[in-house]
Amino acid sequence: MDSVTHLVLGAALGEVTLGKKIGYKAAIIGALADTVPDFDVFLNFFTKDEILKLQIHRSYSHAMFTHILIAFPLAWLTYAIFKKRISYMQWYLLWILGLTTHGLLDCCTTYGTQYLLPFSHMLVGFNNISVVDLFFTLPFMVFVIACFFMHKENPKRVKTAWMGISFALIYMVFTLVNKYNVQQHFASELKRQQINTDVLYTSPTLFNNFLWAGIAATNDSIWLGEYSILQKRSEVKWVGYARNTALIKNWPDKHSADILLWFSQGKYFAQPDNDTVKFYNVKWGRSDFREKEASKAMVFGYLLYTDKGKYEVAMVQPNMTLTELKSAVGALWRRMFDAGEW
Repeated sequence: MDSVTHLVLGAALGEVTLGKKIGYKAAIIGALADTVPDFDVFLNFFTKDEILKLQIHRSYSHAMFTHILIAFPLAWLTYAIFKKRISYMQWYLLWILGLTTHGLLDCCTTYGTQYLLPFSHMLVGFNNISVVDLFFTLPFMVFVIACFFMHKENPKRVKTAWMGISFALIYMVFTLVNKYNVQQHFASELKRQQINTDVLYTSPTLFNNFLWAGIAATNDSIWLGEYSILQKRSEVKWVGYARNTALIKNWPDKHSADILLWFSQGKYFAQPDNDTVKFYNVKWGRSDFREKEASKAMVFGYLLYTDKGKYEVAMVQPNMTLTELKSAVGALWRRMFDAGEW
């Protein structure tokens, strides 16, 4: 998830483990522990290779096995800094909680986390919460901030931190219930509209857990739709695209093609554009709900092309003005309450 959420979760864990002993310092170290795995993003400054960046982020830095090992030296470091006033095992508990909850929380998002490295490169993604969910992060943050206005000896401080953690756990259950219900609804709508597909994926849209994206696919076609648990109508309107799987599977640079396919987890389609291939990763659904043209409707994509005889891959991201961004957020808000509107 986003860095702010990890900071908040880590701070809360620091409070409930060592807050009584070292006050706000426990929250700061807990926040650091829950942020460390994302330091892998700094490696992006050393390469322009978009394929390598996909392989690096959320890989070993996010793996459970790595967290178990790295918690030992990190715990020793804080144990030494605080001159052994707190037991080594208590420090290890704080570090392992921060590190592992980071990986587990990221596993709940749509990006995909290589949590089982070095034993498997499988991308773990439960797709039950958005990478940024304001309805999850902001209330949780209020509980954690409230702790800083209380003395470390105040029993309400730890209780408040536990209330924040309890809210986070309840919200995660809420997201799982939502996922189950919308999965059933999307499946029902596909059947009602006689759209035959082989697989169905669901994931929440950005910033919320109310509006969900449905992604249904066969080998030849892929269908995208949205449904909000707040909308009044039950109908889901689908937009279909030809997948053109051969375009990516037959791309001469097999390594790049394989990584893109692996990262998309089957949620993709491709389109030819003169001598290039546009690869659309639809994990996150669409950015513009009113657009059907792929180049305008998709959030992220990759351009596969040749340059002086060398095969290259470039990432394509939305380039929005502030006005366009406000319009997109406004459309997202409206879609939460009426996803039948285009």
